[in-house]
Amino acid sequence: MSESNTGTHKTSPNESEQGDGARFRSGYIAIAGRPNTGKSTFLNLVLGRKAAIVTPKAQTTRSRVLGVCERAGTQMIFLDTPGIHEPGRLLLNQVMVRAAYDACREADIVLYFVEASSGLTVEDRQIIGRLGAERVILVFNKVDRTTTGRLMERLAAVSALGDGRIVEVVPISALSGRNVERLLTMLPDFLPEGPRYFPLGQWTDQSESFIIAEVIREKLFMHLRQELPYALAVRVVTWEPRPAPSDVRDLEAMIIVARESQKGIVIGHRGEGLKRIGSLARKELETMFGGSIYMRLQVRVEKEWNGDARMLADLGYVDPDADEDRE
Repeated sequence: MSESNTGTHKTSPNESEQGDGARFRSGYIAIAGRPNTGKSTFLNLVLGRKAAIVTPKAQTTRSRVLGVCERAGTQMIFLDTPGIHEPGRLLLNQVMVRAAYDACREADIVLYFVEASSGLTVEDRQIIGRLGAERVILVFNKVDRTTTGRLMERLAAVSALGDGRIVEVVPISALSGRNVERLLTMLPDFLPEGPRYFPLGQWTDQSESFIIAEVIREKLFMHLRQELPYALAVRVVTWEPRPAPSDVRDLEAMIIVARESQKGIVIGHRGEGLKRIGSLARKELETMFGGSIYMRLQVRVEKEWNGDARMLADLGYVDPDADEDRE
């Protein structure tokens, strides 16, 4: 993790060669599926640290989150994606769905997550048909929330489909870790021989500012009622250390709401709501980065920001140079 995106790691001609003569494998693995199927929980478990925020609310993930998992002879680059849903007319939702499909198109293989209790639905099959992926591993997540009998029925139904794109079906629990190691062990077989794209020790390409904003947004999602969290965004304004020997870092972040009426709800009675959000976020960030953080949160109204292309680009949800005509 670094404050700036490090880009693709340049390798020497023989870097893909291991000492025992075996070829190094590396590649991109998209984690896709409908909202709230446990994709981000899986990524965090695989990495052994928090790369993606997790809440019980659907559509928590808004942009592609990259995580690097290094195993012997293999570098697996996971792309956690927003839940695929019917985007409607709101530009933010359209951008989220586009990000998911784009990640699947650039990946070497797709892990498509479904809930074990419901199995592969008609909607899931339609989405898989649009992914543009030749190989899909179907991941039945949350097996601890269903019975063995029902799980076996769901797995048998997938086998009966005969869909050539689905190369494996793996039941797991991303929450408990059940069967996750089996899935990780089989993934290198689906990756090509290639270089180490990211240097050892680098586990994401996200900036510190992005991670900070996401942690604050997670606390807002967890502690605000009803639909208000979906109208919120967070931008880091200042993130800098104080002069030595102090270990304190100054953090100023702006919470953006879409309407004036939402501002008071976020702030709360006598500012108690904002204080609670700030305290929870500060404690987690101090654990994550070490040292003390002096945090200042503000709330600003940007009317209908979630429908404004300029604002979405400013917040990092969309590449300002991207082709808006793509799927």
